[in-house]
Amino acid sequence: MKKSFFKYYIYFTYILLIYSFQIFSVEAKLKDIARIDGVRENQLSGFGIVSGLAQTGDTKNLITSESMKNFLKNQGLSAASNPAISKNIASVVITANIPTYAKVGDKIDVTVSSIGDAKSLEGGILLQSPLKAANNEIFAVASGAISFGGKEVKIGVSKNPPKTVGIIQGGAIVEKEIQGKFFNKENKYRVILQNQDFATLDIVNKAITENFQSENVTTRIVSPVEVEVIIPESSDPIAILGKLENITVTPENKARVVVNERTGTIVMGANVTIDEVAISKQGLSVVVSGGGKKRFWDDSEKVENVIVMPEATKVSDLVKALNKVGATTKDIISILEALRKSGAMHAEVVVQ
Repeated sequence: MKKSFFKYYIYFTYILLIYSFQIFSVEAKLKDIARIDGVRENQLSGFGIVSGLAQTGDTKNLITSESMKNFLKNQGLSAASNPAISKNIASVVITANIPTYAKVGDKIDVTVSSIGDAKSLEGGILLQSPLKAANNEIFAVASGAISFGGKEVKIGVSKNPPKTVGIIQGGAIVEKEIQGKFFNKENKYRVILQNQDFATLDIVNKAITENFQSENVTTRIVSPVEVEVIIPESSDPIAILGKLENITVTPENKARVVVNERTGTIVMGANVTIDEVAISKQGLSVVVSGGGKKRFWDDSEKVENVIVMPEATKVSDLVKALNKVGATTKDIISILEALRKSGAMHAEVVVQ
């Protein structure tokens, strides 16, 4: 009797652990699936000149010579009326992201990319260049040596590709702060989901309410992706928001398959299923069968490379089976697209 009880106890514990692992494995912190309104980055861009290139700069870009002429003029130097284009300089576009609450003197990374016919920016120095926001105000100034990371090695390629895009780590200094609209007198803050999903929105709303009952925090759904959080005046909003970000929830994910035809990459969720269907492509046949249903193909017919799979199979199982019979990535992508069009695959297919 004791052995039987112990046996069932071990079995029950094993099942409980499996289900607990499945449940907790999909939990996520709120800050990983949502953001608080007012905390965001802003884009900056500008035009600049890169100097110090070893005869790899622009050769036909008149903007480069005019820009260098203006630069020398601003430095108090005179330049020829029609200066010759030097291969040691190049015109570039500079881009960067600045946080809303970046302070004056903070440093941010910038990306530099050639806009002329420069062969390479390697070894170049970006001259001091202003970075502007969409309202044409200057918020930062960039300059410095351009880096390209580690040496790239490609099989079958004798020469490294031209380095016309580089990064300057901490290359821009913030000169003006962007005024954010985060704190407010009403102590109202909005939590915005990264992906629209009504089930996840409801889960987040209930989780906030349950975790802040003692603080008298109230919530209100204001849009399909937003939950408004109202914090009492007697509470510290920073402490509440800090705790809010660390709430763990189990989001509901949409069934989705992402296909990148250029790189041949397929990324799929675990909840993607396929209805009863028959697929045939260049001597390759796939049959997803379901019990008790009338089939529209002949089971007795012998076809090379036939794969028979149960109904409601996962796409991951289908891809594994196709790989076993030698189907290429291109074949798999075309089959997935056909399944989507036929309506047999219950998932959103994103083709990139």
